[in-house]
Amino acid sequence: MKKQMMVALAVSVMGWPLVADAHKRWLLPTDFSLSDAEQVSVDFTASNNLFYVDKGMPADGVEIIDPTGNVHAPINPVLRKRRSVFDVDIDKEGTYRVVSGGKPMYFSSYQVPGEEKPSRGRGALDELKAKIPANATDVKFSESVSLLETYITLGAPSKNFGTSDQGIELVGGAHPNTLYADEPSRFVFNLNGKPAKGLTVEVTPDGTRYRDEEGTVAYTLDGKGAAEVNWSVPGRYLLEVGTQVEMPEGSEIAKRYYSYSLTVEVLKP
Repeated sequence: MKKQMMVALAVSVMGWPLVADAHKRWLLPTDFSLSDAEQVSVDFTASNNLFYVDKGMPADGVEIIDPTGNVHAPINPVLRKRRSVFDVDIDKEGTYRVVSGGKPMYFSSYQVPGEEKPSRGRGALDELKAKIPANATDVKFSESVSLLETYITLGAPSKNFGTSDQGIELVGGAHPNTLYADEPSRFVFNLNGKPAKGLTVEVTPDGTRYRDEEGTVAYTLDGKGAAEVNWSVPGRYLLEVGTQVEMPEGSEIAKRYYSYSLTVEVLKP
């Protein structure tokens, strides 16, 4: 079972879902590279079959960081049961970063005497603590940092990586809009501001709906948090990195969960 699915399932079992189940989540723009300014539409979905819409995701927390560092909200967001879509104005030379998540989320679980199932909550940590009954037992808190992103470039690419030092982030290596099928691409990741060494990057090509196997290839990040990825064919790919950290006994937070997803397009040579 894939590490990312293990993370999602583990959270789900404890009542702290990253999504409703172990669906992959992804941002998919209609265009990754442009020669002229225009408006690009982006699908935001969770699905079993990669890039095949299934569960629409809310765009409330989506941000678009333009090449100058200014942050914009999605345009014309529409949330439906099977798909969610919004638009982005691409009108400045350079690279735009489309982001969802990246900030800590907190979850609680506790048992109330006389109740069969544990009670669960989600929200700010202080608010969750305030809602714990005085007679509750087996109280646990969890933290999750989940980041989804994709990149869109107008003209020449520019560096626009995330540097919040929270969770898993892409911080260097190949530019996501300069990938070609005949050459390997190096990606560098950090976890909480330090090289994400030892974590696994899983790379899945488009079209899983039409294959008996997903075709995922896994790469282990080296001591610098880097891995060199080889592309099987031109097309769209999803890169995923995830891990969970057990905290020492007695810590306020019992577990920390981290996940990262990046959608890219790989071009013909």
